Amino acid sequence: MKFKDIFLPPNLITLFRLLASLYLFQLFQPFQINTYLLVTIIAVIGLSDSLDGIVARKFNMVSELGIILDPFVDRTVFILLVIWLQDLFPNIFFTALIAREVLVLLGGVYVLLSKKPIEVSNKGKIATVLMFITICFYILETTLVTGLINIIAFPVMVFYYFVALEYLYYLVFNYEQ
Repeated sequence: MKFKDIFLPPNLITLFRLLASLYLFQLFQPFQINTYLLVTIIAVIGLSDSLDGIVARKFNMVSELGIILDPFVDRTVFILLVIWLQDLFPNIFFTALIAREVLVLLGGVYVLLSKKPIEVSNKGKIATVLMFITICFYILETTLVTGLINIIAFPVMVFYYFVALEYLYYLVFNYEQ
C-alpha cells in the first residue's frame, strides 16, 4: 500500500464521505434538518457510495488502499447513518439492519484475512440502492408518504438479507457469483 494512494480521487471521495457524515451526525439530530434536505443528504451519501468505485474503475485508479478503505467506509457510514436515524425506524427494522451490517462486516474481515478475491454483485448494488430509498421513505413517512413504507420495507429487507447471505455463501464456499 502506498501513502500517495490516499490522494487518488476515488479515495478522496471515500474519505470525504466519511468525514462529512461524521460531521453531520455529530453536529445535528435528524429532526433538526428539513425533511427534504435530510432526504437529499441521504441520497448524496448513497450516491457517493457508488461514485468512488465508478471513478476508480473508469479512470483506472483502483488501489490497494481503496480496496480496503471503500468497503470499510461504506459499512461504517451506513451503520452510523442507521444509528443516527434509529428513532425513525421500528425496532425490528433497526435491529435487522444492524444485524445484517454486522454479518457483512464479518464477511469483509474474512475477505481481508483470507485474501480471497470476491466481486461485488449487481444484486448487492441494487439492494443497497433499494435500502437507501427505503430509508428515505421512512423519513418521508412523517410528512408525505404515509402507509407506503409498510408495503416496501419488508420485501426490501428480505432482498437485502438474501444478497448478504448469498455473498457470505459464495465467500465461504469460494464459488463464482
